[in-house]
Amino acid sequence: MLVISICLLIVLIEGYDLLLMAFSASSVAAEWSLNGAQIGILLSSVGVGLVLGSAFLAPLADRIGRRPMTLIGLGIIIASMAISAATISMPQLAVARFVTGIGVGGLVAGLPVVISEFSSRRRRATMIAIGTAGLPIGGVVGGFVAAIVLSTLGWRASFLVGAALTIVAFVLVLFALPESIDFLVSKRPKNAVETINRTLKRMNLAPITELPAVRERPKNAIRTAIFTGRNGVRSALLGFAFFVMMAAFYFANGWTPRLLEQAGGSAAQGISAGILLNLGGAAAALLFGVFAIFIKNRLLTIISFAGAAAAFLTMGLAFGSFALTLTLALAVGALIQACATGLFTLAPECYPAEARTTGVGWAVSLGRIGAIISPILAGVLIDRGWTAPSLYMLFALPLVLGGIAIVALRLRPREEAPADAGAAVSAEATSSAVRA
Repeated sequence: MLVISICLLIVLIEGYDLLLMAFSASSVAAEWSLNGAQIGILLSSVGVGLVLGSAFLAPLADRIGRRPMTLIGLGIIIASMAISAATISMPQLAVARFVTGIGVGGLVAGLPVVISEFSSRRRRATMIAIGTAGLPIGGVVGGFVAAIVLSTLGWRASFLVGAALTIVAFVLVLFALPESIDFLVSKRPKNAVETINRTLKRMNLAPITELPAVRERPKNAIRTAIFTGRNGVRSALLGFAFFVMMAAFYFANGWTPRLLEQAGGSAAQGISAGILLNLGGAAAALLFGVFAIFIKNRLLTIISFAGAAAAFLTMGLAFGSFALTLTLALAVGALIQACATGLFTLAPECYPAEARTTGVGWAVSLGRIGAIISPILAGVLIDRGWTAPSLYMLFALPLVLGGIAIVALRLRPREEAPADAGAAVSAEATSSAVRA
């Protein structure tokens, strides 16, 4: 529970850091006289960093450990958020947001793996769902901070708040987050048994005397587990689903506040829509966790994609009626976050422990390409005369295709399922305690 709580707090803070630009866009645009395409670049620059962070920072967790990678990611974010507050031009802010994206990309891909490895198999989907709820909750917090700080201290102060909150997360990880037992069993670093026993003691389990037997692994085991044969098809389907989900997610979160303002709404209504998007997302992530106790998370994910497509289509048809649009923003945020939660619960089940963070990271990095493209594409289309209704309807069809990809996705057979080295160690420790 301590590990899950720390991960939830980190994701909450990074939800604030990640989505803050959407709430600050109008203030930044007013100060620097930016057009739609330039705003799109600012919104997408963090997405470019997310791709690199998911593809190259997150896999460090399979090499140096989950805990060191988390500390590196948090350190990158602290520095970049502070630099963002000091920027004096759009290109400078775009670069700073790019660096923030690298740190957040590593964390968002790696933390579900940490939660997965510290959770029981029966409650794994529920615990990951609770962890992913932090992202939209952070967006809600970001909205409230934007409403307060932007009107009093300006947009730069909101970035300093993000840096300060991330420092708190860094200290917690440094002093309280243990290393994953699955990683220690898989990589067998020096003093692995002693490190595992310290964690088992905190879990009120008996110590072990030796590590489980080594499993035979082929050369290039990580590459084989992700990119070859049936595993490669699995990764491609998962990556495509992440792509369409994130394209829709970052369009909705990045542009909805601004589109409402352009349609005649006030700045407060735009921020309210952003808050409702993320409030719906937080509720959906938690509800997904509840339903996952009774319903297979793969089926829940398919239903979520179908619902999200319907919500985007309805949002497009109803856009302009502010009361109805705000209500639909809640539904859009809920259903697109349910898609994200479902994918993050499915992804760790696709890969073995030695390749788990790398596999999830690469799948997420494919999704991040959608996060880059969609805000820029929306900005260009707006400059060419596209209306908000047509943009929302544009994103409905890809969500349908994402759901079809999950229908086609076949998780690793039970006999090939992730080795659950941590579960094996815990079982051995429990057995020792029973014998004693």
